[in-house]
Amino acid sequence: MSQFDKYKQKPASVFTRMVGVNYGTFFIILDKLQVAFIEYQNELLIRKRGKKCSLLLADQLLLTMLYLRNYDTLLNIGFQFGISESYAQKRYTFTKMLLLRCLNLPDEESLKDAIQGHKVAIDVTEQAIERPLQNQEDYYSGKKVTHHKSFVNCVSFNWINLCYSFW
Repeated sequence: MSQFDKYKQKPASVFTRMVGVNYGTFFIILDKLQVAFIEYQNELLIRKRGKKCSLLLADQLLLTMLYLRNYDTLLNIGFQFGISESYAQKRYTFTKMLLLRCLNLPDEESLKDAIQGHKVAIDVTEQAIERPLQNQEDYYSGKKVTHHKSFVNCVSFNWINLCYSFW
């Protein structure tokens, strides 16, 4: 049983949460990937020779989407699919190249955005507030407790939403 068959048995909402796209989108991308793979093989006849890949094309697409979604190590993904780390990297690189070609995308960042939609990064930091040397009683009760000011910075990678707040 392939890894994709195991994922296919999950409910639709669980599949979407794990892979990043729903069933319909996955199958549309898979169909485009199959056409791109056939075109890639037909470009040079020598590409049809040799040992065939041990993973199905659906498993290769799933491997690529899981890597782009979770940023897991290729060692863990390889273990999940029953292949070595180097072979997982080889399949990821090949499938990524085909996806960029069939979806007409320029680079990996645009591929991540196309597959996963919009992302938001949140950075939260705390800065200690220095105590004033003079007139300390105006600001503090006299207890020697370190006070902090928290900052939250949100930056959307599609440059639509920017938010900065502090308290």
